[in-house]
Amino acid sequence: MHGEHQVMQQVNIVIDGIPLDIEQANALAEQVAAHLASDFLLLAWYDGQRQEEHPSMPECQHKPGWLAYAEGHGGNIRVRINEGQFDFIFVSIDV
Repeated sequence: MHGEHQVMQQVNIVIDGIPLDIEQANALAEQVAAHLASDFLLLAWYDGQRQEEHPSMPECQHKPGWLAYAEGHGGNIRVRINEGQFDFIFVSIDV
């Protein structure tokens, strides 16, 4: 996984008319990831409503730490909801 450079597949979703929280957004992102890979792992996420991210890596200066972490650990599925209000990056672990 490390050392290989994979192109990250990005899916953008817009939900209008109902409020979303992080749990609902995560469930939606997992449904998308399940459509793209039979097995996957959530590597990193960003909640723009609360300005929270995981993992938090404040030492990263060139891009958000959660994004750098996911890219550096093989993240290859990105689900952005409402133009980045919520953002999830998964790695496909299909065998």
